[in-house]
Amino acid sequence: MFGFSKKDSKEERKNQPEYLALVEKWDVFLAKMETRFNESLVHAEEAVIDNLEENNYDMSANMTAWSGIKSQLEALGDKIEQTFDDKVQPQMLDYVERWDIIDQDQKGTELSYSFSTRIERFEIELEGKIAQEFYNHAIQLLNEDFHCSQCSGKLEVKKDIFRSHYVGCGYCNTVNTFVPSDKITEIRWVVDNIAKHKVLKEWDEKNAAHKHCQSFRSLNKGDDKTPLAKAYDNWEIKENAFWTNYFTERASYLPEYQENIKHDVSVKMNLYFYDNKKRSDLYNN
Repeated sequence: MFGFSKKDSKEERKNQPEYLALVEKWDVFLAKMETRFNESLVHAEEAVIDNLEENNYDMSANMTAWSGIKSQLEALGDKIEQTFDDKVQPQMLDYVERWDIIDQDQKGTELSYSFSTRIERFEIELEGKIAQEFYNHAIQLLNEDFHCSQCSGKLEVKKDIFRSHYVGCGYCNTVNTFVPSDKITEIRWVVDNIAKHKVLKEWDEKNAAHKHCQSFRSLNKGDDKTPLAKAYDNWEIKENAFWTNYFTERASYLPEYQENIKHDVSVKMNLYFYDNKKRSDLYNN
């Protein structure tokens, strides 16, 4: 250890020109990583959308392509933490003690964590857009080939493209059976992506409400729990709104799920909200 005396105060150690230069260098690196991440998101969307058209709307190939790009985005967060551990921290420790650089470590950790949360949201947007593109393309192709078996009039499938159902002919009143292809049936999961994208606003709101609950410090026995209780009440409302709107949107594409909306919402609320609330300081102090 060199560059300071044990008698030097914490502030004196942290204000050394050599140490301040390292802090500035670290800040510049983090700013560059932020810029690189944002640019990568733009390029990722362009690449995945282009891939969908180039592969003739093969959703499996498209999701494989996105998985590879996602791994590269996640690696940017890993690089931040690795750079600090391998390069930044050893140099800083030549001037200050380990506890003096906790704030510098935290800057990198927070940025890396923000990448993870932003990738999660970006994925909802991207997969929703891709799924909608595929869905629109699939309906167009199906309607080009779907004609009445009696009068050959053109028939139109509007939404329920993933299961067999009856479609009446507006010309001769003949009832025709629409049967989806195996390829269409296999990828009905795209509806989940469309539904989640359509309720992205509710997704943001329920996550913000959850984060607010997490922001409360640990309560001790006798502390006023009213603010935390109100925060949980708000989170419950937002969480319920998200899942209700999500399952309602999904059922609009897959009508067989209409009757299950309340049950499905209840299951998700137990998993993502009520279990968390039971473990909170509202009940444990």
